[in-house]
Amino acid sequence: MKQIIYQFLVILVGIWVSGCSIPEKVEVGEQRVFRITHADSSGRMFSEIWTGHKLEFFDSLGAREISSKYFDRAMHMQGTRFMAISFSRLLKEYQLKRGEDAVLLNCFDDYQGILSLNDIHRYDLRLATKIKLAFLNFKPDWLNPLLILVPDGKHPPFQERFLTANIRELKFVRLYDYYAPLEKIARHSPEAREGFEVFKNNCLFCHSLKGRGGNKGVRLLQAYGYSNGRDRKKFLTDFKNFHNKDNADKQDIEQFVNEGQLQQITDYLLQVQKSH
Repeated sequence: MKQIIYQFLVILVGIWVSGCSIPEKVEVGEQRVFRITHADSSGRMFSEIWTGHKLEFFDSLGAREISSKYFDRAMHMQGTRFMAISFSRLLKEYQLKRGEDAVLLNCFDDYQGILSLNDIHRYDLRLATKIKLAFLNFKPDWLNPLLILVPDGKHPPFQERFLTANIRELKFVRLYDYYAPLEKIARHSPEAREGFEVFKNNCLFCHSLKGRGGNKGVRLLQAYGYSNGRDRKKFLTDFKNFHNKDNADKQDIEQFVNEGQLQQITDYLLQVQKSH
């Protein structure tokens, strides 16, 4: 297994982004530490840790150059190319001891994604290790490997959760345990349940609740009062003003969430606020 892990992490050595006719290579800094956290043979959790400067080869895990229409659509780009490996192939190297059925994706910029093992296999998801943007396409700071990638020919729901980037850690978890504190609150009403589903697939990665999710975005429970009509309206306005296709960070969440779903999210956040 150690040799496999060594070969896998070689992939992490750099990002290849082309913004002009001459490709520019930007190496991942040696200060970056990457890890996979999983259970050992006794069932105890531990992390295997690597740094970039020792890694030299990656072809043995079958890295291939591919495209992703799913990515280009979400990012309003064209012609992006990637070097990527099969996520499913990597997962075969681990024996899961505690009923783990998902991978938590902790990122360098406090974003946190999560994917079920079922979705990884069903949609043949890839881990992009290098990115080559087409001429004149703009690269936001967060767009770095590792990147979750939907290959051409696969058609998962169009959601933010299939675009996690800048990954520093893959951690095996149980979906039920991860979502339990949030799902319990959603049982109070059908509207809250629907809002929870939208929120967990598009918003939780940046906006944490009850110790789950990322801390890249503002704390929504502190920023707005969802029982207050003025605050609810402000929440909707702020969302539309920031999460649109002209967003400087190219985080166009508005394309994944419609007006009705935004209302459902506010219903869910109101229930969370009441539970405090």
